[in-house]
Amino acid sequence: MPQIGTTLFCPFLISGTVLIVDSPLWCVKYRPDSWEKFVGQEQAISHLRSLATSSTYSNMIFLGPSGTGKTSAAFVFGREILGDTFATNFKHLNVRDLRYYSVAKSKRSLQALAKLDRQDRTELDEYMSAVFKSAKARLKAKGRTRGPNKSQLLQEAIRLFASTITVSDEFVKILVLDESDAMDMNMQQALRRTMEIYSDASRFIFITPSIAGWSPALISRSLVVRFPSPSVEVIESLVTRISKAEGVKIDEDAIAAIARESSGDMRRAINILQVAATGSAKVTEDGVYECSETQLVTEVRRLVTLACDGQFTKARKILRNLIAIEGHTPEGICLEIERDITRRPFDPATLSQILDRVATINHRMLQAKNPFIQLTALLASIGHVAASDAT
Repeated sequence: MPQIGTTLFCPFLISGTVLIVDSPLWCVKYRPDSWEKFVGQEQAISHLRSLATSSTYSNMIFLGPSGTGKTSAAFVFGREILGDTFATNFKHLNVRDLRYYSVAKSKRSLQALAKLDRQDRTELDEYMSAVFKSAKARLKAKGRTRGPNKSQLLQEAIRLFASTITVSDEFVKILVLDESDAMDMNMQQALRRTMEIYSDASRFIFITPSIAGWSPALISRSLVVRFPSPSVEVIESLVTRISKAEGVKIDEDAIAAIARESSGDMRRAINILQVAATGSAKVTEDGVYECSETQLVTEVRRLVTLACDGQFTKARKILRNLIAIEGHTPEGICLEIERDITRRPFDPATLSQILDRVATINHRMLQAKNPFIQLTALLASIGHVAASDAT
């Protein structure tokens, strides 16, 4: 499994010796594994270091955009607090992975999973097998014969780790819930109760880009630590440092282009640098632009253009493909639509009107409204406002 640091453990065995091979992904290789390696988050890291030094155990919300170091900070904080008991008293779960985990897959027993090759099973598979067994036993104790559904599995996945006894009486357990913005209101209410019952044994770290639509009860029980987007200068410095470490020749204009294209996401900046450096003797500004545009960005640009031109049916077809076939999240599509809109030459009044509509649609999706219907309504609104602007 990947370790938080500069290496990945690979299953190579030569003469009884395990070889540790450098990660091919620079975003993993240069992931911070100590407080000193974080950049652009001085205030947040200073706060967390103080908490770790004073052994203060508080539920926390790490709030900020993608690629700002939230998950890495959670791991470093956990290691500082738990020390040698980190492996047994720390767990990282992705809420979206839990929400969309198949009930059929969770029914597999640990014995059945053990018969599979290592590449055919994951740590999450093994954990969800134990979760299913526990959830089924709890339902049976209540006199229910039917197996758990997805919602019950998700709640049990959190409760199971929080409720177990710590290895050492000196420490609490730390459960990190990544992409916590995927929690609906029902899950938040159940989680609030879990936090209260097991407050003596567990602490929660929620990682999220937004707390819009969150239950005030969860926010009031947690310390909010903000991870703002780093400045352009910070990203340029990071790209320059990694370029030198990897022996990459890069133009000054290319460094500035990476900083612009990453939009404050340091992980994306490193990925763009690595892709641009692959197969090229020197990274140039044109090379950065060629490799920085993803399929989602391209399709969303087409989608918005069609909506502005009044071709609603074609725009909706692209939207359907992005969600149902390509598997992009509705939240990610909405964010990319917002980014694309801000790049277009709308007058301030029209831009404000469209962005207000984007915010309304995003809020509705957070309230568990049908995302496809909401995004379809957004396309219709864009076409209506663009037509009004044209006249």
